[in-house]
Amino acid sequence: MSDEASELRRLLAPLRERPVSVDQERLGARRARVVSSLSRYVRGLAAERASRLRRRTGYAALSLAVAASVAFGVYRLGRRASSEPALAITFVGSVGQTLQRSGGTPRALHTGEALPHEPGEIESAADGSAELVTSAGLGLQLGAATRVSLSGLARVNQVELKQGLLICNVPHMHEGQHFSVETPDARVVVHGTVFSVRVDAKRSHGAQTCVEVTDGVVVVQHDGNLTALNAGDRWGCDSSVGSPVAQHTPLAPAVEPVPLEPVRSEPQPLPRGNARHSERGTLGEERRLFQAALAAERVGQPQLAQSLLEQLLGRYPSSPLAPEARRAATRIAHASAGK
Repeated sequence: MSDEASELRRLLAPLRERPVSVDQERLGARRARVVSSLSRYVRGLAAERASRLRRRTGYAALSLAVAASVAFGVYRLGRRASSEPALAITFVGSVGQTLQRSGGTPRALHTGEALPHEPGEIESAADGSAELVTSAGLGLQLGAATRVSLSGLARVNQVELKQGLLICNVPHMHEGQHFSVETPDARVVVHGTVFSVRVDAKRSHGAQTCVEVTDGVVVVQHDGNLTALNAGDRWGCDSSVGSPVAQHTPLAPAVEPVPLEPVRSEPQPLPRGNARHSERGTLGEERRLFQAALAAERVGQPQLAQSLLEQLLGRYPSSPLAPEARRAATRIAHASAGK
């Protein structure tokens, strides 16, 4: 109000400080100027007060809108969290007594029982078996005298097989997802398949882990090497470790792959004598290499896929699968470079 009073005193100063003229015409003109100035000032003051009121109203409305948005966001997050329940693990049943060990004294599991979020270790009977299933559709069958840790199942979709036999029925997963089984000397990674893993701690030579694939594709990581297995393949189950397809394929460093050389336009010379017939007799091996490369690509192992394709093209340059192999290698190289 002090600023408004000061402005009023300034506007009325001509009437207060100057001598009042007796000339009616001059007095009327001066009064008209003062009244006009006062009128403009009053109108401006009213407009400013109305503008302040509108701004305050707008700020209040904006604050309410922000508060409502925050509340709605919290509500949606709560709904989303509630719509995505934690992974549930159910003990289907067993032959013989199955024990759960989770820090305290082991206890016997009962058919149809829901396991806690951190179930710890599950151990089947020495001459029995057990079966578990998760809400995601993963099925786990434990053989006799099998001990498996489920501590990482809910967090990283991984179990640890410490001893015995574990048969896994893994449903198909979304892109980028996988399920894995850790053993004392290997790691088995799958995208969706049926396979079994056995750990034999008493084995005197070779790997403790034995992997057999029933359906789909499995990648075994062991001693710095990757091995891709298809349906019917076995790994580590004999004295020699690895499959004939991808045995001892080293893990490639995390660098961009070198593009393959372009396909030559000129025809390649044919082998002499019956060499061509001999090479065509290896068509099964060529198909095996190509399928293993595609399988490695599907489970997110581009380095292994490139290595298998290079083996195929290097050993059998005139293979009928060579054009497809070159296209696959180029596709994998471009996909890896784009990451």
